[in-house]
Amino acid sequence: MEKKDIQKMISEIEKENSIFSKKANLETLSFPPKIIGRQDKAKELVRILLSHRQGFVVPYVSVYGRSGCGKSTVVRYVCQNIDDIEFCFVNLRRAKTVFGCANLILAELGKQNLKSAQGINLAVDEIGKTISETLDGTKKNLFVLVLDELDVLFYDKRGRPSDFVYKLIILEEKLKEKNHLLCIIGITNNVLSEYDLDERVRSRIGSSEIFFEAYSKKDVLSILQDRAKNSFAKPVDNAVLEYCAKISSSEHGDARRAIDLLRVGAEIASLKNEPLSVIHIDSASLHLQKDRVQQILSTGSFHFKLVASALARITFLSDNDWHATSSIFKQYGMILNKDEKPLGYRRVSEILVDIANSGIAVSNTSSKGRGGYGTQYKLTVSPEMIGKTCFAEWWAGVEKRKKEHEIEKKDLKTKKQLHVGPSRHLKNLDNILENLYEKSWSDFSGLDK
Repeated sequence: MEKKDIQKMISEIEKENSIFSKKANLETLSFPPKIIGRQDKAKELVRILLSHRQGFVVPYVSVYGRSGCGKSTVVRYVCQNIDDIEFCFVNLRRAKTVFGCANLILAELGKQNLKSAQGINLAVDEIGKTISETLDGTKKNLFVLVLDELDVLFYDKRGRPSDFVYKLIILEEKLKEKNHLLCIIGITNNVLSEYDLDERVRSRIGSSEIFFEAYSKKDVLSILQDRAKNSFAKPVDNAVLEYCAKISSSEHGDARRAIDLLRVGAEIASLKNEPLSVIHIDSASLHLQKDRVQQILSTGSFHFKLVASALARITFLSDNDWHATSSIFKQYGMILNKDEKPLGYRRVSEILVDIANSGIAVSNTSSKGRGGYGTQYKLTVSPEMIGKTCFAEWWAGVEKRKKEHEIEKKDLKTKKQLHVGPSRHLKNLDNILENLYEKSWSDFSGLDK
């Protein structure tokens, strides 16, 4: 390879990008210059924060909803545009422990990280000291600490996440003694009260919650029209934008996903030197689906992957798409290596909610009469994609076993059709057929980390 070869590649790629006028407008990781929709959610948050002018502040605000529904964007936009408050926005996604979360907060506040040996109490004290110094310097009385991706905190059971949340809320009480107000906004996929918190935390966080429902097709279309307006060299057919919005709203209502769909579809069309159409959007959907599953699972914990694999396996081996939490929990226990300590039913239920919030599954809760309410889950992607991404070698065994069972099932059906013996033998064959799926549950080898 020579330099001229690189120059040729550059020339070819520049031609491919000729469909765009400003591709940066289709960026989904940065915050947009303006907000489309969500005025009602913004107003709820403004109302809560403005109470500081009367000397009162809600210690904790829970902002929750599915990924891509505008939570982080709205919270950041509101905080940036209220002049008489100070705020710090911290994304905890990179943290792996509770102490790591504390260090990320300190880093965003402009302070050096502490060593774990110095302890979480010192870290919280440093956070409080920095907030107090900031408010003294700016002559403002409210500091808003925004903790995005707060779900990460609860993956670290050893770090006692509930205790850390408690220390942060107690910090608000200490700052109030200095006439400084602190409001913590936690952005999560689920309301904070659904996590494993002790009563002293629950009694203090109050009930200030802002729920972001999934974007409607109309909302997504408006966002796409605004982004497309200055992103492409030629106007995009509105039918293409409507198709992107339809896919997004029907699957998950994720605005980021819709924008990515439009961008990748345009890249595929440009590569083929064709005008952007719904065909390219379909191709982009398949491409992104695979990438999205890999990204979600690669950042998930070992047990997150196990629960996802349990749902994939039960879907793959049965004729049903919807599966109850109890059935998935049973499957999870069978997949888990016997030497590994299993999670409890409640925690597995929480992981299933996380899986649904991630967009790779959907849930449906319905009444069972006297039995209360039950939740079922259905994958939005192929079970093969989940299995091969999480545990490829194990999934190959699952596929092999299913083929063997299909052959066995076919042989049994043939014997039933040719059967001329006593009727009790025929009944035994029926029982074997009915229990064949249950047998597939027991034919497994546990998974190690």
